[in-house]
Amino acid sequence: MEIVVLIKKVPDPNLPEQLVSISDSQEEIILHASAQYSINLYDLNAAEAAISLKEAHGGSVTVLTADNATADQYLRRILAMGADRAVRVELDPAARRDSFQTARAISAAIKQVCSPSVVIAGRQSSDTDAGFVPFIVARDLGASAISPVVSIKTIGNEAITVGKLADLSIDEYELKFPAMIVVSNEINKPRTPGLKGVMAAKKATIEVVTEAGSGPSSVQAKFAPKKAQRQVQAIQFIEGSDEDKAAALLATLGK
Repeated sequence: MEIVVLIKKVPDPNLPEQLVSISDSQEEIILHASAQYSINLYDLNAAEAAISLKEAHGGSVTVLTADNATADQYLRRILAMGADRAVRVELDPAARRDSFQTARAISAAIKQVCSPSVVIAGRQSSDTDAGFVPFIVARDLGASAISPVVSIKTIGNEAITVGKLADLSIDEYELKFPAMIVVSNEINKPRTPGLKGVMAAKKATIEVVTEAGSGPSSVQAKFAPKKAQRQVQAIQFIEGSDEDKAAALLATLGK
C-alpha cells in the first residue's frame, strides 16, 4: 500500500503581530525578515496518521510539499518520524498563494511519482485557513475525500473506514481507494523523531519535481476587504419603557 502525506511550511502561528503585515494590494502576507516558519500543525497529525498506518499494515509513506528548497528541512522532519520518501514540487511564491495552482501542481507530481491508495492531509493550513487544496487534489486524482477525520477504524485491500467528526457524534464512513483522508488534530498526538531517524533523514535525498503543470487560474487571493466594501452601521440606543422601545424599533424598521 502506498500512502502520500501532504505537508506545508507556514509562518509560525506564535509570531508577534508586529512581524506580520498585509501588502497594499491586499494580495500578499508580508513577513519580517526575522520571522520563523514551522510545519502546519494539522499536517503533523496527517504525517503521524500515515506513518502509523504503515507500521500497522505495511506499505510505504511518501511526504510531499509544494515549495522551494527552504522547505526541505520540514520534509526531513517527516522522514525522521518514519516516512520513506520525500518529494518537493518546485513552485514559485505567486503560484503557492493560489490554492488551485498549488493543488494542480501537487496532483501532477503525485501522478508522476507514485500511485497511492491513500492520501492524507491536514484539514487546513494556519496561514490561510482555507482547506481547499486536499479536495482539489482529490478531484484531480479521482479520489473520494472526507473531512474532518478523527480516527481510522479499519483498512483493507480496497477501502478504508474512518471516523468523521459530526456535530454530536463521530460517524463512520467507508471510502474506496484511492481515498483522500483530511484529518483534524483529535486523531492523534504526533511523535517526536528519535536520534536515529534524525540522523538518517539528514542523509536522505529530497526528490524535486519541476515540471508538474499547475494550470491556469483566474482566482486571486484576497486577505481583507477594500475600504470601499466596508459597511458602517450606526447604533441607536432607545430609552424608555419596553413599550416605548418596541414602538421605536418598529418605527425604525418601517413597520
